[in-house]
Amino acid sequence: MRMHKKVSECQSVRASGCMKQKILLLSFSLILALAFLSADSYSASNSSLNEKGAPISMELRDVELSDVLRALGQEHGINIIIDEKVTGKVTVSLRNVPLWDAIDSILKGKGFAYIKDGNVVRVISSGADEDLATYTATVNYANAKDIEGIITKVLSKRGSIASDPKSNMVVIRDIPSAIERVTQLLKQVDVKTKQIMIEAKIVEVSTNASRELGIQWGAQYTRGDVTVKGVDTTTSSTTTGTTTGGLTGSTGISGNPFSVNLPAAVGLGSGGVIGIGILAKNAILDLQISALETQGNARTLSNPKIMVLDNQEAYIKSGTGILVATTQQSGATPTYTEKEATLQLKVTPRVINDDQISLKILTSRDSFDFSRSVLGTPPKNTRETQTNLIVKNGETIVIGGIYTETDSESEGGIPLLSRIPLIGWLFKKETKTKDKTELLIFITPRIKVD
Repeated sequence: MRMHKKVSECQSVRASGCMKQKILLLSFSLILALAFLSADSYSASNSSLNEKGAPISMELRDVELSDVLRALGQEHGINIIIDEKVTGKVTVSLRNVPLWDAIDSILKGKGFAYIKDGNVVRVISSGADEDLATYTATVNYANAKDIEGIITKVLSKRGSIASDPKSNMVVIRDIPSAIERVTQLLKQVDVKTKQIMIEAKIVEVSTNASRELGIQWGAQYTRGDVTVKGVDTTTSSTTTGTTTGGLTGSTGISGNPFSVNLPAAVGLGSGGVIGIGILAKNAILDLQISALETQGNARTLSNPKIMVLDNQEAYIKSGTGILVATTQQSGATPTYTEKEATLQLKVTPRVINDDQISLKILTSRDSFDFSRSVLGTPPKNTRETQTNLIVKNGETIVIGGIYTETDSESEGGIPLLSRIPLIGWLFKKETKTKDKTELLIFITPRIKVD
């Protein structure tokens, strides 16, 4: 019984020891597995780090680029060869940037690049390793010479451009990557220029009004052998065919000449006269009041149309000219030059988008003033207006502002007597005129759709 008990105790101890060994073995296996997983993760991270290099920080100001590259090569064990064309100074401020990202950014900022050749890094001008190619293109809508400056901006340092005005072609010699940029640029620059139809309606409205009031009167008084009346100084000559007249050049109802003769400019179809004749035993009175009032309205309309390219000036002009003598020497044949009075309209449209158009407009109107002629040559009056505005496609705009108004009053009469209150109107003539002129221009731009 004792032996049996001892054997049981021994088996129990062995079982407990086996259990501990299994637990230790399982724990060790788990640690190894975790260690291998950590090692794999570290290896992947380190591989990515090796591709871009260790993070670096730099703070430099106005340092030679070649010196920066040599310093980076020595610090990080890079075998580096720098082309002689790689020059210039750089200012660098970097914080925890991978080495190769930093080198690439520094070089691109100056137009350079690097090439890895085994364990050696070559720093060269961008495109220096590419062969030059020749590219020719026919410019369809633009002027080849005009777009040279735009194309030059996308060429590399090795590129060149020339244009042929006869064929309107451009010839580019550059690296393939630069030529690709040129082809893309030409698609944007060489496009069909839009055309705009400019329709203008030019309306000139003038209004004039005048009023004239005149008086004529005369009297005759007879007492015995004495007669007082106005004197008719009108004489005629049958031999010479000439006629001269004095102040009282016409007669009244009684046949006697007028003492005051200040009639309005009445005539056939204009104005009127009211005459009064008073006959007494010893006196005769003739009185005529003449009046004239005119009103007129005129309207001149022209409707020119013109097609113009985008951002080009359209010019519309109409007018009349007169010949002016330039020499007045006695016995010499006079020479003449033409003096012109015009109505002109200049419009420069620019398409902002398919719905709006910017317009630069200049209008001018000339006219001759024959009432102020000097030696038969009238002066020329000029009215001009200029404006810039934006209108919608197909919208009509009105330009006014060329507006003139003239008021005038004149009075003719007998000195002193015409200023006597109440009865002064018996000795004077009054004329009033009022003229208005306005020029209106209606402009409608329309973008031509193909």
